[in-house]
Amino acid sequence: MKKKLLLFTLLAAFFVIFLTGCGTSPFPKVTESGVVVQVLARGRPMENITVGVKVTNNTSNYIGDVTVRLDSIDGHQDLLPFQLWRSQQELNIQSISKSSTIDAGKDATFTFGITSYSYIEAKSYPMVIKTTYKDSNGKENLITRNSIVDLVIPNKFYKFMRDLIEGIHKVIPNYGFAIIALTIIIKLITHPLTKTQFKSTAKMQKIQPEIKKIQQKYKDDPKKANQEVMRIYKEHNVSMFGGCLPLLVQLPLLFVLFGALNNYAPFNTSRFLWLSNINSPDPYYIMPVLVFLSMFLQSKTSQLPGVEMDSNTKMMTYFLPVIFAVWAIKWAPSILIYWIIFSLIAVGEQTIILRGIRVAMEQPKGQSKSRIVEEELPQRELPEQIGTHEQSQVTKEKKEKEVKPVKTKKNPRFKQEKK
Repeated sequence: MKKKLLLFTLLAAFFVIFLTGCGTSPFPKVTESGVVVQVLARGRPMENITVGVKVTNNTSNYIGDVTVRLDSIDGHQDLLPFQLWRSQQELNIQSISKSSTIDAGKDATFTFGITSYSYIEAKSYPMVIKTTYKDSNGKENLITRNSIVDLVIPNKFYKFMRDLIEGIHKVIPNYGFAIIALTIIIKLITHPLTKTQFKSTAKMQKIQPEIKKIQQKYKDDPKKANQEVMRIYKEHNVSMFGGCLPLLVQLPLLFVLFGALNNYAPFNTSRFLWLSNINSPDPYYIMPVLVFLSMFLQSKTSQLPGVEMDSNTKMMTYFLPVIFAVWAIKWAPSILIYWIIFSLIAVGEQTIILRGIRVAMEQPKGQSKSRIVEEELPQRELPEQIGTHEQSQVTKEKKEKEVKPVKTKKNPRFKQEKK
């Protein structure tokens, strides 16, 4: 159980890094003097792209009234073939910071959101960024930086998953409900793996007492202990990796799915219930609360029958849902819809699987269910059996008549003489 929790924690950590990236800055370290402007913009067609502009003040004095303008892309001041997404074309320092200045040796990062609603050509699009500021003497300065929007080829796996969503969207004309339908389909496909995982884990838990006895008996001989443990595994047909392997098999699908749902441009205009779109974080924090509740229920219903929770398991049951709920505050609802529905389906799925495991554990060893039913029901005799039974009964009565013991009365006088 501890190994499974450790694996799940590591997968959760990798998943968060996959979605949010590491905490390091994507901009290289600045060694030049003066006011330096760095630009970074990279993405794929049909995705939202962040244009990052970092202004570094490597002078000996502060600079103020800093304004950054996304002037043009591919020679077009209307930014075609892109469009602005959750952003303005011009930003000033007051819109991103409480201070109106950038002190000496400090920097500020301005971000613009652009997107494309079609699979435009994947290439480098020239981009012009204009930055104005006033130095400590009040003199206004202009820095024009020529850069590019680096558009790379769409990920084939992401595109395949998005094509599935678009196919469902033709039948269900709402991307939120299309994601729910896709989640149900994926859960049905992965159900055999989930069932195998739980059965393997149950088998592992069943032989734990024997393994502990072996480890205690051969605590001074680790080699012998390992041999005996492997023998127990072989006798009970248990695999060491049976509980983790189905989870690892599903991992590539999980990464592809979350990559496909994250930042997909058509979600920008798709309403879902109380949400104006499913690419912007929930302003009412309802989705993070649902993430917590669904994950908590999933953890509670995953407990194997006959196994008591240790302190680590209890901590994970309450700790992980809280952590993911906090992270979910900044995640896109498109991802959270999948996460919540997947967890809720898993609650019902786990309940059914564990009920079957519980029945199998309560059933007597070496006795099948059909055998129990046979013993409980009265045996019906066939006609041939009835005739044979009657013949044997007649023969038995004849023998009893032939060899009938003679009953003799005991003489009380004999008893007196014996005394």
